[in-house]
Amino acid sequence: MRASALVIALQAFFLLGAIPRSADAQDTPVSSPATQQATQSTSPASSTSAQAPAPAKPKPDDALDNPVIEQADEEQSITYLKSHVTFKYNHDEYDEGSSGNRERIDWQQSFGPSGRMAAGIELPFVQFSGNNGEPSGNGLGDIVLKFRGMLGKGEKFENAAGIEITVPSATNDQIGENETVIKVVWGFSAQVTPRTLLSGELAYNKAVQTSHRLPGTNSIQPELILSHAFAKRAGGYLDWDTYYDFSASAYSQLLKVGLEFELDRNEKWSLAPYLQFPLNHFTRIIEFKNSVGVELSYNF
Repeated sequence: MRASALVIALQAFFLLGAIPRSADAQDTPVSSPATQQATQSTSPASSTSAQAPAPAKPKPDDALDNPVIEQADEEQSITYLKSHVTFKYNHDEYDEGSSGNRERIDWQQSFGPSGRMAAGIELPFVQFSGNNGEPSGNGLGDIVLKFRGMLGKGEKFENAAGIEITVPSATNDQIGENETVIKVVWGFSAQVTPRTLLSGELAYNKAVQTSHRLPGTNSIQPELILSHAFAKRAGGYLDWDTYYDFSASAYSQLLKVGLEFELDRNEKWSLAPYLQFPLNHFTRIIEFKNSVGVELSYNF
């Protein structure tokens, strides 16, 4: 930077020094052809050098564009709008000794100006093993349709909104809820540091149709996700997810801890193992005792 400043200063000095000489040349009735040729040949170079901008300082990486941070817990982050296909597997253990496995295929396609909108579908396949006389079941679970749109995006903050529709498509009562649920959600992502991202969401879930006599889903759901890149192709996240069940007048709280690994240099394939823990007794009864899973994603 000091050398560049010195060169610019010297060029400015010579240009300023040439002004009196050009004025004197105007007073002289005859000018030398050699002088005119030299002036014409050097003038463009001097103009180009004087107009050349100073080299820009490199900016730090933006957490909103870091693929390791972006893809961390991509299922829950409403601001993640990139096209991808994800295979998800998790094993759940329940309080009464039952257990279950879930394989889900999640596809999302971005569209619109600059890819600021996205639509997707999640197909779940569930195997449930009952205990103490509880019936088992397996097959297709409840399908989820997803629609998202970016409301605003800056260098360090972005926010989006979306709607999700859960369809009662389960093949039996053991692996589905038998209700149509609409989820309206708003969320944001904000850069804390160039390698740390904080995402938050606020959603409302409401069952608009049920096939049973029990109260349908009616809950408000806040969520916070803290993601951090440990290296260029590795990161981790903490996901605190809770909801208030208006029918039961109780809170459910979950903590999800996961890692994110980029598997190739083209940022196409990623792998994310995770653990989930209930944080209170109500969650342990309604949701699960513990859960372990992994997600394999391909971005296109």
